[in-house]
Amino acid sequence: MGKLKGYDRKNYLRHRTTKQQRMINKGIDTAFKGAGAIGKSAAKTQMSRTEQSEWSKTALSKKQTSVAIGIGLVMPVLGLFSIPSVGFSGMFLLVEFFFFALPFFVMVLIFMIFNLISRPTVALEDERTETQPKKVEQPQYNPNPEWMGQVGLVDSCANAHILAPQFMKQALESAKILQTTTEPGTFFTRYDFCVGRLMELEECKKYGVSVSTTQDLEKYRNMDFREEAVEEIIHRTQEKYQDKIESLKTQKAKQNWATKYHQAFEPYLSYMSDNAKTKLGECSAELYALTEI
Repeated sequence: MGKLKGYDRKNYLRHRTTKQQRMINKGIDTAFKGAGAIGKSAAKTQMSRTEQSEWSKTALSKKQTSVAIGIGLVMPVLGLFSIPSVGFSGMFLLVEFFFFALPFFVMVLIFMIFNLISRPTVALEDERTETQPKKVEQPQYNPNPEWMGQVGLVDSCANAHILAPQFMKQALESAKILQTTTEPGTFFTRYDFCVGRLMELEECKKYGVSVSTTQDLEKYRNMDFREEAVEEIIHRTQEKYQDKIESLKTQKAKQNWATKYHQAFEPYLSYMSDNAKTKLGECSAELYALTEI
């Protein structure tokens, strides 16, 4: 064949192969730039937050992009094996680029549709988060295990259905007592028993039992509510002892009852907060002041 344009056949093929590869790479870069331009153009369009979210859902992951490129290169790579017999030409380059671009963009389109269907709508979640206040988790009260009553009874669906009504009845009875009692011992032990029954009702729910615990019961597991309930028993008991002291004649008898008030709470001081202890001290001081009258 002789030399062509200053190259022998071997160097000519190497020169044209390198040039061909550069053209293919340039074509691939053009395809990516085109895809990027489409994405930027869509991002600049004035859309609602929902529309923006729908568009963002279609973005390809790195793995999906790699798969699309890999599938797009299959046919061009197979075409390179025909170079020794067919040779390079403008038509060959165009066909090579077409064989890459067609499967590549088809896979991109498939992945975009798949992502649109399978991915959650982030913008809508953000809107719900902005428009609806987040529910703040309240700290839960942990009762004394010795006062909770027997636990661990719910171990099957049958037991859950049998025990749930009993637990509900016990919780309601306890709540009623807690609203009126003036005995600290009754209050603290019964409060934890009530919470224990509510916890057992939660176990019943896990077995599919329909338990409609009202808000009036659920609040007993809230730490803030318990703090208020403790202060109420302190004041309610104070009123009881105050009436008794005011009915007595001698100062010694009055002082004995003022002392009994504080003594009634002493076994449960470790189950009271510092604020509750302060309230107890103030109420106790007020009762002692009555003994001086």
